[in-house]
Amino acid sequence: MPINSLKPSQITLKILAVVIFNLICYINVGMFFTAISVFVHQSLHYNSVIAGMAVSVAYIGTFLTRPSAGRWIDTKGAKSSVIIGLCVSAIGGIFTLISTLFTTFPIVTLLIIILGRLCIGASESWASTGTNLWNISRTGIENATHVISWNGVTSYGGMAIGAPLGIFLLNLPGHFGGLTTIAIVTIVLAGVGAVLASTYSNIAPTPSTIPPLPFTTVFMRVLPTGSGLGLATVGFGSIQAFMALYFVFNGWNGSGYVITLFGICFVFIRFIFKNAIHKYGGYMVSIVSLSIETIGLCFIAFSHSIIGTYIGAGLTGCGFSLIFPALGIIAIATVGAENRGSALACFGLFLDIALFIAGPLLGFILFHWGYYWLFLSAAIFTCAGTILTYILHYQSKYRNLTASNQNHIIKS
Repeated sequence: MPINSLKPSQITLKILAVVIFNLICYINVGMFFTAISVFVHQSLHYNSVIAGMAVSVAYIGTFLTRPSAGRWIDTKGAKSSVIIGLCVSAIGGIFTLISTLFTTFPIVTLLIIILGRLCIGASESWASTGTNLWNISRTGIENATHVISWNGVTSYGGMAIGAPLGIFLLNLPGHFGGLTTIAIVTIVLAGVGAVLASTYSNIAPTPSTIPPLPFTTVFMRVLPTGSGLGLATVGFGSIQAFMALYFVFNGWNGSGYVITLFGICFVFIRFIFKNAIHKYGGYMVSIVSLSIETIGLCFIAFSHSIIGTYIGAGLTGCGFSLIFPALGIIAIATVGAENRGSALACFGLFLDIALFIAGPLLGFILFHWGYYWLFLSAAIFTCAGTILTYILHYQSKYRNLTASNQNHIIKS
């Protein structure tokens, strides 16, 4: 059946059939978010800067592999990219499993954990970018916003499931719990996902006589919108890397549920306002979203209570929800079909850069000035993102108005 003759419900089902692999990838990502920082801080006895770095180092792996993943998808197809991503996720679980054999040597354990984190990070670039482009190929570029939205739902939905699951597994009594159990669950989930993905039919890339754009050209085209994404991502990074430690510092329980609440609000907004980008445009949606995210982070900084922290995390999730599809659809529109994989990969690089920088930078702020300044600093970054996106919106309107006036003059 031709893609353009499919009903909306049929398109959604086609998307769900593939996006399940992204969900598996991010459940594995989420399980390590809170568990790694707590394990490194409490079991290996490293400070908050090292604990934050152990979480954020995964994004070096994501950053380094996104360009190759995008080029692979453009030339060899998305299915194999997804399978590679899930296999690398399993390898990350294997490294983590090995690290638990050396707990009497904290530095050795930490180094092997870092290797596992790099693999988990690399799995994101291959599996997530692959599912996005695989689904766009299956449903058509006209459904790209729908596809990217569902990818985000499963990304943060997966983390919302994985974060409390990781804490639960970490705290299981005796030999049933700990980092070993998390690693085994990671290996099993990724392995099952890779086997299932291999049974799907592949969609070959569309042949093109136009040579692919150099990476630097694609990167510069998505730089403006990517910068907005990066600034927005620092807010999420502050919650992802430090919320577990913030709860320990205050003597509170339930840190894993903060990521869950963030994910629930993220998914809820994606569903309720799924047509907002088409209706109001990517820039306007991003401006409103970044403003809400800033308010949420300020709420966490100023509230000093567990209820206020939950509310702030929920608002941050609401604000962050539509940033990627709103700016992402603008980013991939800057290139042709033959470079969409590279454009989406380059756009995602800014998320990786922000998450990698957020860990050590915010950890440094925490070490010297405390949690109040940590979350307030994150709010300053997202506020800067709001200002940048407004400038881009103004420039876009000016260019469109200038082009319209020129066409009017020519016709006259």
